Amino acid sequence: MGELVVTATRRERNLKNVPITVQVITAEEIQKSQAPDFQSFLENEFSGINFTNEGGMPNINMMGFGGKYVLFLMDGERMAGETFDNIDYDRIDLENIERIEVIKGASSSLYGSNALGGVINIITKDAQKPLELSANYLYNTQEDHKTNLSVGTKQRWGSVRVPVFYNFRQPYIIVDKEPLKTYKNGVPHYSRMGELNVAGFTNYGASPKLTFDLSPKWNLSLAPSYYFSERNAGTQSSKKLRDRYYNYSGALKSDYKITDSKTLSLSAAYDRYDKYKYYVLLNEKEKSYENSILRVGGQYNQSIKEKHSLVAGTEVNSDELLSFRFTNTGEEAKKNAQNYALFTQQEWALSEDFTLVTGVRMDYHSLFQQYLTYRLSGMFKIDAFTLRGGYASGFRSPTLKELYTNWFHPWGGGFQIMGNKKLTPETSHNTTFSVDFNAKKWNITAITQFSKVKDKIALYWSRSKDTIRYVNHAGNTDIISSELSGTYRPSRYFRLKGSYAYYVSSNSRSDVRPHTFTAKVEYVEQSDLKYLPNVLLSGKYLAGSDIYDNKSTYTHYEGYGLWRLQLSKKLPYHFILNAGVDNLFDYIAPTTSFYSTTTPGRTYFVGLKWNL
Repeated sequence: MGELVVTATRRERNLKNVPITVQVITAEEIQKSQAPDFQSFLENEFSGINFTNEGGMPNINMMGFGGKYVLFLMDGERMAGETFDNIDYDRIDLENIERIEVIKGASSSLYGSNALGGVINIITKDAQKPLELSANYLYNTQEDHKTNLSVGTKQRWGSVRVPVFYNFRQPYIIVDKEPLKTYKNGVPHYSRMGELNVAGFTNYGASPKLTFDLSPKWNLSLAPSYYFSERNAGTQSSKKLRDRYYNYSGALKSDYKITDSKTLSLSAAYDRYDKYKYYVLLNEKEKSYENSILRVGGQYNQSIKEKHSLVAGTEVNSDELLSFRFTNTGEEAKKNAQNYALFTQQEWALSEDFTLVTGVRMDYHSLFQQYLTYRLSGMFKIDAFTLRGGYASGFRSPTLKELYTNWFHPWGGGFQIMGNKKLTPETSHNTTFSVDFNAKKWNITAITQFSKVKDKIALYWSRSKDTIRYVNHAGNTDIISSELSGTYRPSRYFRLKGSYAYYVSSNSRSDVRPHTFTAKVEYVEQSDLKYLPNVLLSGKYLAGSDIYDNKSTYTHYEGYGLWRLQLSKKLPYHFILNAGVDNLFDYIAPTTSFYSTTTPGRTYFVGLKWNL
């Protein structure tokens, strides 16, 4: 509860004093998890965050909201590039994360479009010592290799830290054990059994971070990065043709302390994500996609007698997208849009126990004119309870893809995917309420949110079933979601943690895994028991669901659970040994689909980490 957070209010605050519901995951918890990647960590840590497999790529669902409603930030900056409305999660190096801050619910009054369903801000590490060295290697019998190296130093003039990573995984195949069963008017129909090729990859990247203390009042930070990925589908065609992805980014930020209570921040960031078709035998590549985001902003913070704080800022965002899917001829075309914003948020400490937050933001979009969003939230403390709640409006502008796509999809029988230049932005009204209970051994948190989304954008088939088009859904879509989590510490060496999440969406008879549960049992090694390691047993259960094609046709997907057992032990000379079992009970989906897990079954892992 002593963690500093910035996402909810755009200024550093202790978590226990933040009037907006926010969850924080620290580097220590990430290290304990020994998760193989960022996506797996999110899915296993939060009951309300799940992923489906669409077109071989992950698609997030956070408390009923998909990827286009969840804004991902890296040190407060937007990330370019998407596939199925999701960022490339492999870009994110788990070993370089200081903490993850998660806001569930609309945050458009501070962050504008795409924050209608929530914000996930990834804060990267700074060097904290005169010399920091780290090396980590993790091997999984799934033929998965993960390697991390970093070097850093903190000096009187500032700090520098250079982390690099290299990951490799072999492709594999999951074979159906049962046919997919679809019910039409109550009668079961069975599809032909098949198999799913899960792509392998080679990823590597570097993310240097430099800070300069130019004076006691003025500091400057610079954060460039580079990322490369090659995906191998594991099919015959992948011996000739593969996908390659490149990312180039840079962020510059300057903070100036005007007085002890006033600060001014100026920042600029550029992020570009490219996709190529790579012809293996010819050793040639052809660009098929390029997305670049440029943001320039300024922010002023002021505290008044520790009772009132003010955040005010402005930012300009430019989004540009090049794609061959904008013309039915298959030729490349480029589209762009700009957004200009003014925002302010004020925090009022009306008493020691009651704090109020008010916020407003005006966005002017080059294609959709201006939109105002508001927030009114409060926090009330009484004994061991902390109550948070409030209202926030939200909006999301149609993406360039949703507006301009004109592409023939060659697979699945072939059909046309069409954008819609007449789309209007989605707007929402969101109410959130949470309760925290904190005692010596217990921490319990309950969150409930209700969102009413107007003009929700969705894909709809034409009557002839040969075209699918982006349209605004008529009327409102209601999304209700809740999450209950608890932690119990019977002693300093044991911790039990569990959570449950539920969501339901109107105007839809299909909810992807509406019930999910997580559980974690942790034992921390005792100094007087030299040979007993840390032990962590964690699991997640996802309930079954019915996915409807129409009112009388649906497919049932069974529920399933995945468990992980891991051991870690500190060794001499700054080494840490990790080992364990993934998918402890060897679950494999009986039928492969968009809504099934892609785990190959039980696997084993071992890793070694060295820190100085």
